[in-house]
Amino acid sequence: MSPDRLPVNVTWSELPAPAELERRWRGLECKADASFFITWAWIGLWLERLPEGVRPRLLQACLGDRVVGLAVVVRGPVRRRAGLPICETWHLHATGQPSLDSLTIEHNDFLIDRDGGDEVRGAMLAHWVSQAGASAEFSLPGVSPAVWHGELHRFAARGLCREDHLRPSYTTDLRVLRDQGLDALSLPSNRTRTQIRRSIKEYATLGDVTLDEPASLEQALQWLDALAELHQSHWTSRGQPGAFSNPFFLGFHREMMRRCWADGTAEVLRVRAGPHALSYLYSFVHRGRVLHYQAGLEYGLIGKLAKPGLVSHVIASRHHIAKGRDIYDYMVGDSRYKDVLCNRPEQLQWTCLRTRSWRLRAESTLRRWRDACRRRVAPVAAAAEPADES
Repeated sequence: MSPDRLPVNVTWSELPAPAELERRWRGLECKADASFFITWAWIGLWLERLPEGVRPRLLQACLGDRVVGLAVVVRGPVRRRAGLPICETWHLHATGQPSLDSLTIEHNDFLIDRDGGDEVRGAMLAHWVSQAGASAEFSLPGVSPAVWHGELHRFAARGLCREDHLRPSYTTDLRVLRDQGLDALSLPSNRTRTQIRRSIKEYATLGDVTLDEPASLEQALQWLDALAELHQSHWTSRGQPGAFSNPFFLGFHREMMRRCWADGTAEVLRVRAGPHALSYLYSFVHRGRVLHYQAGLEYGLIGKLAKPGLVSHVIASRHHIAKGRDIYDYMVGDSRYKDVLCNRPEQLQWTCLRTRSWRLRAESTLRRWRDACRRRVAPVAAAAEPADES
């Protein structure tokens, strides 16, 4: 910080009235390089739909009378081992409750004035940590390693334990394809490209393979419901509950569509073969970046040549290139189509910072002892297995 620059002043408080918080948030949002997930469109709706028992708090950073940083943090359930309390938990733009965090925030961060950068982020993180108890952990879900690398290293050096879980994230840089006059079909291997073309040809026996946009909000909501039905059918057939089985999840996204469809921020597209819906794709569009969030795929239209995910995203990429968009972000999660259609791999991380309290040190010691015992037992168990005589 330069000698003549004001220090960053960070405060910690109850949330102000919704209208006042929206005013501050939107005012800072236009000065920040914020992802969609920390815009008011997401944060405001999330706060509105949290149940009464969840008590968010506001971190606010100021330079003089100018707001340069905002974040919502939530105290989650006390973490326990064998019924004994280990530590309090705190979460950035999340709650620590799986049913509420099924929304799965990505590209998470503090909302920071683009001129503030690491100085503001570091001051906000330090103040947050200082307000918690002696035995506490701080969850930072879905943050960028590139953005948070420096601050997290500094806090580890100050004595906080740090645990990172890195996950691959997949994107297609549409600008590269547009400049070269190509689309996503140019990205897979020759073999996969041939498979996609064969699949499109087979779908075309049912009618032209086309992409549609909804003509009204009512139709957009109908398509979102159809997406949810296909999604649920696929996952329940595999013995999984499916994301849309959660009423909080479904209600959140129906309201998101109501609020953000008209301005194009929330988008649902339909890919069809003649009269038959092949897929529905639900995305958010923010500053040239398309964040593909959920899909409902119809696997039963054709036989073994069916590749509804690959076909749908190739066709959708053409749509987004024509719209002048820059990045098609498939987000975190393993699927073949993501790896095949990605030309710009990224990473996000789920980070946990922990104070060095005696409870957490004891837990860490017991965990290491348990893991060591498992490593010793495993070779013995393997040696006791009968030999394979087949």
